[in-house]
Amino acid sequence: MTITKQKGDIAEAYVTYLLRDKGFKVLIPWGEDNRYDIVTEKNGIFKRVQVKYATPQNGTLEVRIRSCNNYSVTRYSPKDVDIIAVYAANINKVYFLPLSEIRNKSLVKLRLEPSRNNQKKFVILGTKYESRFDLFEK
Repeated sequence: MTITKQKGDIAEAYVTYLLRDKGFKVLIPWGEDNRYDIVTEKNGIFKRVQVKYATPQNGTLEVRIRSCNNYSVTRYSPKDVDIIAVYAANINKVYFLPLSEIRNKSLVKLRLEPSRNNQKKFVILGTKYESRFDLFEK
């Protein structure tokens, strides 16, 4: 198993644990050819979730809104995935990004610490998406 696959497995397991702990049912699709990693259900509301593993660096968390293999790079779209769940390694936090809010981007940088120059414009604060379980119930 490659390191990348191991990281993905760790992220999926942690996100699954958190969702189960909050009362969601978690469905795992069969096979590797799905655009999403898990599906959640609560009160009849289903959400398709793509899980990412990311390591915070310099006060930010880079989230790639795409998948790639040896042959192609494909961006996720709201027709395939509802939420990107980002497991932040080293700090054990999860950020839930609704794909409908981050359209047409292949990379999102979540700011976890204030910027050195106090820039506010175009900054996406991680606190806006941290542990947003409410997004799964809408």
